[in-house]
Amino acid sequence: MKGRSLSFALFFTAHAVSATAFAFVFSWITGGLTPLIALSSLALSLIRARRFVRALGNTLEWRAPEVLRSWSLIEIAIVVFTLFASWKHFAWLMPFMPNQGGSSIATLSATNYGDLPLHINFIRAIANGLEFIPVNPIFALEPLRYPFGPDLYNALWEILGVTTSAHLFLAGVAATFATLVLLREIGGAWAMAAFFLAGGSAAAEGVGAVDWKSLFLAVWITQRGMLFALPMGLTLLLFLRPHLTDRVRLSRRAVGGLGRMWAIFPLFHAHSFVVVSLLLFCLCWCDFGISRTREFVRRFFQENRALAWALLPATYLIYHTSAGFGKASVVHFRAWWLVPAGADFKTTVVWFWTNFGLPLAAGLALAFICATVKRSQALNRVEAHEQSRADRAEVIVLVGFFITFLFVMLAPWEWDNIKVLVWPWILLFAALGRRLIQISNLRPSMLWTLLTWIGIGTAFGPGVVVIANSWQKPFERSLSIWTIEQTALGEAVLMRVSKKAIFAAATTPNHVLTYFGRVRALGYPGHLWSHAIDYLEAEQDLERVMDGTEGWVEAAKRLKVTHIYWGPEERIRWGTEPRPWQTRLPLIAKAGDHEIYEFKETR
Repeated sequence: MKGRSLSFALFFTAHAVSATAFAFVFSWITGGLTPLIALSSLALSLIRARRFVRALGNTLEWRAPEVLRSWSLIEIAIVVFTLFASWKHFAWLMPFMPNQGGSSIATLSATNYGDLPLHINFIRAIANGLEFIPVNPIFALEPLRYPFGPDLYNALWEILGVTTSAHLFLAGVAATFATLVLLREIGGAWAMAAFFLAGGSAAAEGVGAVDWKSLFLAVWITQRGMLFALPMGLTLLLFLRPHLTDRVRLSRRAVGGLGRMWAIFPLFHAHSFVVVSLLLFCLCWCDFGISRTREFVRRFFQENRALAWALLPATYLIYHTSAGFGKASVVHFRAWWLVPAGADFKTTVVWFWTNFGLPLAAGLALAFICATVKRSQALNRVEAHEQSRADRAEVIVLVGFFITFLFVMLAPWEWDNIKVLVWPWILLFAALGRRLIQISNLRPSMLWTLLTWIGIGTAFGPGVVVIANSWQKPFERSLSIWTIEQTALGEAVLMRVSKKAIFAAATTPNHVLTYFGRVRALGYPGHLWSHAIDYLEAEQDLERVMDGTEGWVEAAKRLKVTHIYWGPEERIRWGTEPRPWQTRLPLIAKAGDHEIYEFKETR
């Protein structure tokens, strides 16, 4: 299982990265995504991924100590439980659900209520053939700067006719298994549990009672960028660290493949790219030692030029994502941003214990045991001092990163910064897991297996309970996003409108236009704000257009509007009174209470 599972994990990661990179470049050259580009990108990615896996071979020194270590019972248990939970949630990502009025497209996760329509909007907008780099489907005044790599990957399957629910499900389950395998390679069962089973110290019905929440439910199921960012980042950390510190020599082809993965990383998740890159440099620097800084720089820039060159496209993608670094202002200092506002010292301590206490307590206890055992062996190991120094340096770097990002926010929305804290959190438990594996190989005993079961059960048992509760009673928990009746009426009117049209419409997150991947002049403000988009002037212009007040024509031109969508959500938001543009603009499509008016002045 070990060899095949790791090969699959690396193959899937390399395939997704290569397919997205090929599609991005080809679409940019030709002006938009086409079925031929999608097919070509997927075919070329399979070839590239196969070569990448062969080039890496079995170079797994950072997963030390045993390359051929068999899967333990607890690792298999974590994989089975997580894959089952993944199957339940990704299968219920957007099912058809019966309701009083007929049926609707729903989702099992309440957190997905806003994010899922956003990503479906992006996927289908790209598959509709928008000119590359595509206009932002929720803010037509600028190109899409959001890291849309995950949505571009799924758009390849979408444009080839695979149903949306099917390719979202397959990509989600495949990414889950790949990440589980890579976490095992980097830190055993503790690394796997630290991400997929984390859920605070309070076992409660659902996730609402735990502020830290379940990472599986709050980050993995809902945040599509992390589906690809985690396996990409883990692959880079797993192979580049031992290579750059001269513990192992990778082939030029392997380094080139890792360099390409690093180069396109920001297109999948910009924040993770920054954090993983900083972690990689700091950890490698610690392995080298400050006194050998010049040697480290020479090894990176002269002996691994594929990695140095990768910084150029990565920098461009960060430049594009941040609007020429203009959005760097979202990086700001806010002490203890995780803690509830206005909390006193006692409340803060209780909050940290509730959300982090059991995992940290179990981890510290096991770390103390590991350190004690290693000290007892120091007389027989000449390298004990150097190993202890490296262990301390690694822990200091990871703890330093975690504390730093408790004060420094990289995104406006608090929960977006959880995706930053995930990295040092996982790597700390991975370091603990590696030390335990190392000691258990030096002193084989059932005691280490027992400690692993007790430690993980204590630290992450509440998270297991939260996840197990999350898929119960899906018909009662699921939230309706779109009704079938509204999507049918929306499709009827949209069939007569170009897929490149820009609509003035209501700014609800689950507007029917999002289902069909259509472009709105202004989308949901919550998404715009979290993407650091200054939308206030555009919002005022949209109000003028939809109300039909003085200056609405000029406002529509500023918004680049080509059509006005007038449906149920617009009537709820702006009322049912006649608007001036309803008499001035031609009504080009009508179905039920859905109407589309064409605004010709922008042509």
